[in-house]
Formats: sequence, C-alpha cells, structure tokens
Amino acid sequence: MVSERLEYIYSTRPKKSLGQHYLRDRSVLKKIIDSLNLTGEEVVLEIGAGHGELTFPLAQKSKEVWAVEIDSSSVYLLKERLKDFNNINIIHGNILDFQSDCFFDLIVGNIPYYLSGLLLGNLSERWSYKRAVFTLQREVGKRLIANPGTKDYGVLTLAVWYNHKVRILFEVPKECFYPVPKVDSVVVELERVKDREVEKGFFMKVVRSAFSSRRKMLKNVLLDLGLDRENIIEILQSLGIDPRRRGETLSLEEFLNLSKRIYETTLSG
Repeated sequence: MVSERLEYIYSTRPKKSLGQHYLRDRSVLKKIIDSLNLTGEEVVLEIGAGHGELTFPLAQKSKEVWAVEIDSSSVYLLKERLKDFNNINIIHGNILDFQSDCFFDLIVGNIPYYLSGLLLGNLSERWSYKRAVFTLQREVGKRLIANPGTKDYGVLTLAVWYNHKVRILFEVPKECFYPVPKVDSVVVELERVKDREVEKGFFMKVVRSAFSSRRKMLKNVLLDLGLDRENIIEILQSLGIDPRRRGETLSLEEFLNLSKRIYETTLSG
C-alpha cells in the first residue's frame, strides 16, 4: 500500500531541458509498484527519482534503494521527504555517469525521450541486474517489441533484444503526468538473459551495417565489414539467407548466426 504521506506538491518547476514529467495518478503508481513484485529483499536502482513519487514506496518495500537524480532542487526535496529511511542512497548526478559494482535485482525509472536511446542501447553494459521496469514514451516501447520487416524494427530493437526478453506491461495515458506530455507512455519490462555466443560489440557492428541503408540488399550493404561481395554472398547462402534480402527483414537469431559466421571468417583471414 502506498503511504498517504507522499503528497503531490510540486514545489519546483519541471525542467523541459531534463524531460521532467511527474507521475501524478496514484492508481497508475500503485499498478507500477504491484508489477515490480517486490519481496522486501531487493536492491533497486531508480533512474530519475524526481520528487519521490516512486522512491517513497520503493523504500517501504525494498531492502535498499539507490536513487539517482540530476536536478539539484529535486535532490533537496528527496532528502527532506526520505530522511526517515535508512535504506536510501540518494545520488546527485547524471545517470549516464553513474557507476556501481553493485548487483541490482531491479532497475526502475520514468525515462525521458532524449535519454531512452542512449540508456537502453547499452543498459546491459552499464550495470549488473536481473530485470528492469521502465516507463517510456509509447513510440519507444513500440520499437522494443517490433517485428522484423516493420518500420519500428531497427538497431535499438536488436540492441535491447541481445540481452533481454521484452514485454509491454500496460499503457499509461499522457494525462497521468504533470506537466501533460504530448504522447502516451507504456510500462515495459526487460528481463535480463545471459550473453549470447557472439560478443555484443561485434553483433552491433553487423546490425548497424545492415541498417546503414534500409533499402539496400545485404550483399551490398555489409561490405564495410572487411569482406568482399563474394564472401558476403557465400556466408549468407550458407545460413539460408537470400543475399537480396534487406537487413530489416532478419530476425534476432539470423543476426546472431550471421554475426558469428562473419566473425569466424574474418578471424580466420
């Protein structure tokens, strides 16, 4: 149960430059908290704690919370509101600069649009964690669950899929935030999976090459990987991939197999 002590009094003006939109709907807040399935033993990293709308119930239901907030005025308010808790670590700084050797059972946050690509693309390289639950613009959420061959399917989709199983938990209407953003949001769960056989850096190099020109065929667009066209065609055909296909039509497994085979070929000379 969310304590009534958490009042929605916005004593600082939301900063547009930081993409600040505060969740003000208690029913949605409760729905998010319920979706986290907290047992009281979790170590949680919260990205963008804001005024503590989520931080407060996290402190009540978790073993330890690391709350990172870039806005100094919000940090002051957080420290005042959460001063009675001894399981809170409030970090004043940019989440992109935050480093920790701690294993997090859960990462949560309302991620602003300008930060979503930067953060989600290499989330698994930044910290060790079991799963993440993020509130994102619906547009970003659609990219994370897009199917091959659709316009939303791309580099970000595959960067996240490499290390995660993704599912949309529920939608959040824009009216649930203050100030009201232009678009609706979704709450997304990313369940961490083990690293794939092919190293992620090389996998992403192949993916970016394949998507560098969405209209070009694979036999033409993969030439910047250090192989000639004949090599590329031979590799694609050996994997049962038509060299005339475009990168946007390949599944995750096809990209993994292709990356592995290209790596083995370049390594062997």
